[in-house]
Amino acid sequence: MNIRNALVLLIALVITGNARSQQLVYDGPPPEIKAHIDAFIQAFNSGSADEFEKMAQSNYSPEGIRRRTPEERKSMYERMQADFGKLTLKRVERRGPDAPLQLYVTGSTGTAATITMELEAAAPYRISGLRVELGNEREPQGNTLAPPEIRGDMTSVEISNRLDTYFAKFAAGDVFSGVVLVAKGGNPVFQHAYGYADRNNKIPNKLGTRFNLGSINKAFTQVAIEQLVEEGKLSPTDTVGKILPDYPQAETRAATVSQLLSHTAGIADFFGEDFSRTAKDLFRSNEDYYKFVSSRKPLFAPGERNQYCNGCYITLGAIIARASGMPYEQYIAEHVYKPAGMMSAGPVQTDAINEDVAVGYTHRSIDHQLRPNIFLHGAQGSAAGGGYATANDLLAFDSAMRAGRLTKTGKSGMRQIAGGAAGCNSVLASSGEWTVIVLSNLDPPTGENLGEAVIHALVP
Repeated sequence: MNIRNALVLLIALVITGNARSQQLVYDGPPPEIKAHIDAFIQAFNSGSADEFEKMAQSNYSPEGIRRRTPEERKSMYERMQADFGKLTLKRVERRGPDAPLQLYVTGSTGTAATITMELEAAAPYRISGLRVELGNEREPQGNTLAPPEIRGDMTSVEISNRLDTYFAKFAAGDVFSGVVLVAKGGNPVFQHAYGYADRNNKIPNKLGTRFNLGSINKAFTQVAIEQLVEEGKLSPTDTVGKILPDYPQAETRAATVSQLLSHTAGIADFFGEDFSRTAKDLFRSNEDYYKFVSSRKPLFAPGERNQYCNGCYITLGAIIARASGMPYEQYIAEHVYKPAGMMSAGPVQTDAINEDVAVGYTHRSIDHQLRPNIFLHGAQGSAAGGGYATANDLLAFDSAMRAGRLTKTGKSGMRQIAGGAAGCNSVLASSGEWTVIVLSNLDPPTGENLGEAVIHALVP
């Protein structure tokens, strides 16, 4: 179904379930609203973060623009691209003339979601807010992620009590499961675990539970590259062909380290039909992923466009190994985890018996029932994501970055890194004296959205 045909489905009455589930949907919305939806879907499917930002500048309200920085929008877009691929709009609903739009979409990856699109009350009805909920055949839940009633000038006791009430509500509804840590000046103000690490055996999450970090691992890969550049072992302008002369794809040998870092190198992703059909126990190191990715033709020529690229970071992991003379995993352990004081961080063989490791649970199954995600990911992560750590490990990483212990320059400005895939969703948000960490073993984007809500409440 194309976008224009999908928009026609703004019909007068949609019945879902029984009579009490009827939702009034207004026919013939103003053309401005259709234009905003059309622009959003087209920009998302362009595969370009730059195009998505152009769309936002033209179609978002001033309030919508202020909600996130361009860097945050880019990060959000890239994570959604990784989750969904290209979007197909199935239908649009509205529960009243002033209610937000509900966009029911499916991605080329098979992921389904409801995108709640808030609009200005008057023409030109620009987009003032977006919220994503995975699973679009369920009844939309409304504003389930209202911000917590906290402020940065409250006492630690006030903040802790209110945050516990806030997260307990989501845990009770089985919307959130994981660990939350909020720190001020590097010192925890609030830390609490919710839900189960292992539902079958009723093992609860604990503060020391290790979670799949998803793409947060890309930040560790970036640090490793910066270290090797500082040591003179790499240059941002070095090409793949210079460092990895045996790289199988001739076109990709022209890609630079800088292009790999910025997702503009065009390397094929490992997610897709081939990966789905391949036994996951074959992926036990970054080198295993590298062999898989490098054997595939590039998506485009280096520098041609910007497209979220797990394959780029897997290749960076191979470059780190070649430049340092040690396996990627060993380099990260010795040069990132150890100096940062990340005592529990590291790779996990997910098909082994592991203590203090959260099992990921996902609705991304044929019957959409909550099931372990073990058969959806490799047996171990890569330089693009999938490593494990505790909330205190990430706090240690944030503190080390602020102090300049990992690279020569301390980084104390606004920083938000997140990771999400089937059965995992984590975020580290750092701004001013505040650090917010949310680790979850359920599908995105709830864990990430909760973390964003907390940091924005503390640092408006």
